[in-house]
Amino acid sequence: MHYTLSFKDKIVAVTGASKGIGRSIAVGFGSLRAHVILISRTSELLEETATMVREVGGTASVISADLNQLDEIQKVVSEIKSTFKTLDVLVNNAGISKRKPSTEITEIEWDSILNTNLKSYFFMSSMVAEQIMIPQGYGKIVNTASIGGIVGITRSAPYSSSKGGVVMLTKVLGCEWAKHNIQVNAVAPAYIRTELIAKAIENKEFLETIENRTPARRLGEPEEVVGGVLYLASHLASYVTGQVLAIDGGLTAYGV
Repeated sequence: MHYTLSFKDKIVAVTGASKGIGRSIAVGFGSLRAHVILISRTSELLEETATMVREVGGTASVISADLNQLDEIQKVVSEIKSTFKTLDVLVNNAGISKRKPSTEITEIEWDSILNTNLKSYFFMSSMVAEQIMIPQGYGKIVNTASIGGIVGITRSAPYSSSKGGVVMLTKVLGCEWAKHNIQVNAVAPAYIRTELIAKAIENKEFLETIENRTPARRLGEPEEVVGGVLYLASHLASYVTGQVLAIDGGLTAYGV
């Protein structure tokens, strides 16, 4: 086995690539010479990400789609198959959240979060596996879970439920598709400084509580999630499947 990390000539699809962790992941793959297919609802922001991918030496293409709709997922998979004939890596990263007391969550909010954070991951993975990865005999799928899917976090019932679902989905698909040489794994970031938590950390008391409970005594940055994704998507993780890698400054190890 060679230990140089490169994705030269590899085709990588990243959902939720318009900003935050997804954008950083896309740029990370680009820096290792991948062609990155950027998927999200906002084409203008995706074009910004594409420019960043190209600036670090990769190539990129953009697909604007609402992955909450199964017909949109099918269009994305069909476009990837017809254009590239293959897909080496799928990163399911699209995600939304809502911090509210559980007694105040509406059905619309619940459905929206679960559809984006879990349902889209399942059907994107399922269609990619069935139509591309199983026929070609290999593939890597990396899901963005969260420590919210591992430990209980108050005021986040839909989000944590969806991410707990991602954890178990990762384990099930990892076991089910191992015989096809498809490895399915996940990263579980803690509090990462992105738009997703920007409003919450405006509360100084909330921010200090997070920092005090985290052994690293700080929030993570989007770029710090990238290394785990690159590892799990690479040949170095060829015997790793159904696993969840916490990227959390020691938070879950501390038992909070």
